[in-house]
Amino acid sequence: METKLIENPLVSNWLAEKRSKATRETYPYKLRIFLDYFGITPEQLLKLTPKQTRTLALRFQNEQPDMPNNTVLSHLTAAGSFLDFHDKPIRWKRARVKPRPDVSSHVYSNGDLSKMFQVGDVKDKAMLSLATSLGWEISGFVKLKRKTVQDLIERAKENGDHFIYFKNIRQKTGALRLGVLNPLAIEWLDKWLKTSSSHKKQKREKVNPVSDIFLLTDRGIQNRLKILAIRADIKTTGRVRFHNIRKWVMSGLSRCGFNEWQTKFVLGKAIPLADSTYLQTLEFEVKERYPKAYDEYLNLENETSKDLKKKTIEIESENKRLSNRVKQLESKDNEIEELKKQYASLEKKVLAMLEKQS
Repeated sequence: METKLIENPLVSNWLAEKRSKATRETYPYKLRIFLDYFGITPEQLLKLTPKQTRTLALRFQNEQPDMPNNTVLSHLTAAGSFLDFHDKPIRWKRARVKPRPDVSSHVYSNGDLSKMFQVGDVKDKAMLSLATSLGWEISGFVKLKRKTVQDLIERAKENGDHFIYFKNIRQKTGALRLGVLNPLAIEWLDKWLKTSSSHKKQKREKVNPVSDIFLLTDRGIQNRLKILAIRADIKTTGRVRFHNIRKWVMSGLSRCGFNEWQTKFVLGKAIPLADSTYLQTLEFEVKERYPKAYDEYLNLENETSKDLKKKTIEIESENKRLSNRVKQLESKDNEIEELKKQYASLEKKVLAMLEKQS
């Protein structure tokens, strides 16, 4: 569908004027979404009056309650650019009524997740490290198969890989996404899989578990998060939700320089699938950037390691001070011993002189 759209002379002439390669690649996809929503072609769109195009824009804007405002505006920007190029300017209100913030959900911080990771057992550490490494929604997270993870870890051991990258199709959007297992996830998943496989008889939930890695349903995973939050003494302002880990990963990727399409590719949001070259470029860029994101933000041991490093420096400094003090005291002791020897020698000389005089 996108290929046919690009071949349209009206669209191809418009794209030829765009200097940015990213714009030429993303605008056809966004324009197609806009046109498909109303079931019209580029020719039909250009035949509409300014009032009619404005009505379409407002409808598209207000009839997308589940689509983020910035995503809606990005599609309207592409449509507006196409109309402007053909001297059909369009105007619409750029601000929608913002939804009320969900105060019932707790927003994780790096410190929160690090504390939860620190107080958890092997299973909890494996679960948290996998969740923060992938950044997937819970439905995709729990369906990841044990055998898949085991094969990936074994391959990483053989090749000496610190990061594992694998592709997966997100069921909700049908988009290709790039799964990532970072060093922390590899370490604790390996420990958990070895531990759990050694116990043939395990206590399972009454409901058949969805995840064959952790033997938990989505409800069971939510409950473990709540327990970890209580153990870590985190004062929550609302419900502890798994989805907020996904938001935390998205925030971390953005902070570390991931652009919109790279973030969507990791999380499995809707991105154009027609251009395989574009997806290969995305994959390469993500693989280049992800280690930096892990080191700076996504490593749950960062906070703990910083504290330990600080304490280690303080202890080393105190040991050095005490060592210097001991050396000073030993030096003074040596001086006293030397003075005692000199005094004893002088005393002998004085006694010798007194004996001669007598």
